[in-house]
Amino acid sequence: MIEVPPKWDEEADVIVVGYGFAGSTVAITAHDAGAKVLMLEKAPEEDKGGNSRVSGNLFFWPNDIEKAKTYFKALTGPYKDNISEEMVQVWATEMHANRAWLENLGMKPTEFSGAEFPEFDGSDCVQMLMHGDGPIGEERLWKGVTEPAMAARQIRTLYETAAVSLVKDNGEIIGVVADERGKRIAVKANRAVVLTCGGFENNPTMIHTYLAGLPRIYPAGTPYNTGDGIRMGIEVGAELWHMSNIAGPEFFFKAPEIPVSLYINHPHAKSYIFVAGDGIRFTAEGQPCHESDRHGKVKYHGIWMQQPAPIPIHFVFDENVRKAGPIGKSHACWDVSHGNLYNWSDDNGREVDKGWIKKANTVRDLAGLIDVPPDALDATVARFNTFARDSKDADYGRNAGLLAALQTPPYYAMELTPSFINTQGGPRRNKDARVIGADGKPVPRLYSAGELGSIYAFLYQGGGNIGECFAFGRIAGRNAAQEKPVKNRSSVAAVSAMPAAE
Repeated sequence: MIEVPPKWDEEADVIVVGYGFAGSTVAITAHDAGAKVLMLEKAPEEDKGGNSRVSGNLFFWPNDIEKAKTYFKALTGPYKDNISEEMVQVWATEMHANRAWLENLGMKPTEFSGAEFPEFDGSDCVQMLMHGDGPIGEERLWKGVTEPAMAARQIRTLYETAAVSLVKDNGEIIGVVADERGKRIAVKANRAVVLTCGGFENNPTMIHTYLAGLPRIYPAGTPYNTGDGIRMGIEVGAELWHMSNIAGPEFFFKAPEIPVSLYINHPHAKSYIFVAGDGIRFTAEGQPCHESDRHGKVKYHGIWMQQPAPIPIHFVFDENVRKAGPIGKSHACWDVSHGNLYNWSDDNGREVDKGWIKKANTVRDLAGLIDVPPDALDATVARFNTFARDSKDADYGRNAGLLAALQTPPYYAMELTPSFINTQGGPRRNKDARVIGADGKPVPRLYSAGELGSIYAFLYQGGGNIGECFAFGRIAGRNAAQEKPVKNRSSVAAVSAMPAAE
């Protein structure tokens, strides 16, 4: 936070920091309410969209408001704490309103069931919606609905412009200082600032501060989420919530030359396991969000908890898996929407040659290559093979249809990394999408929406973040546009007395 700059470079009624589903929803709503809107986006134009663009592009739509409230409370469990009944009501009501709002923007909904926790009361309210027909993802909601709506309104966006600090005067947020391609600029908000700049997936210091058991973890989505909104919120006295809650970890692959982790295709061949640094299995291997792993939460002694990540973790498999298809050719996350950052070979041979995948003629020799105890890995594989032959995983309950003996040499191992879908924490917001200060009162003229300060405190229903982006994006946009203009405190001109960009 800095004091009021002597002059301003830009101004608008509503300044939106971050261009994803949340930011665009704020912008569209505020614009339609008569406000002049300016977007600040940290990424280059070709990388805009954050996690929204590279997500599954589907969202959770509750078809019944009362059941949605029941389901939300079941998901939140003992972590409800300061999520008020009023907040739950607003969340459920606005999530239900998403469908009509998006259809008005041109969405053609394809509906299917998808309760992630069908055993919970209220889960029968869950419907998943996509734009049009086709597989999950493909940016269809982003390109087919959000982008055309933004273009039709000609909402201006400054790209490669990272918000650095909020400007506070007489207790009110009246603007943003940003770094525009290495130049510091001051941007005046005549009515309000709305933070929609995501989480802290690519900020190692925040990861170590707020998350336990994850000494290293990488984003599977945008690499531009570095906790900027959290830092700025702290600077103006915001209360934080849900900082330890994440969608993850999942286990993907991270190459040094690629900025994000790559989604792993679990092959049609089923002879594979995940092992920890001691050479022993630790989970029911499978696709992210399968029946045993629900967005990084697993059941342990009958209770849900975050999936442990006993790194180093290795994906161990045999020749059948190697030949079954490309393990690292993504169909989700950042890689798909940004030019396929790496073209994985169809038979995984190139990756063996690069050393990303280790190869050995025996399991014991493979153990030596990945520095795990040979006796332990040998025993782990033998135990798994027994489960495969009996069609029952007695340790972790992996689906019998996904079991096959790991017995066809040569054998392979690829190191996996814990990876984020996203973080949920950030400045606490209230039912009006206002950011709440440590004193329990709203920080005047400051709003938020999306994954930054998400309402989700514990378990998570797939598509819930995108639904929340739309729901609280509309709330923030409406309320920000209705703020009375701030008094004129300086004119728009070049900023000459501000600190230089670092």
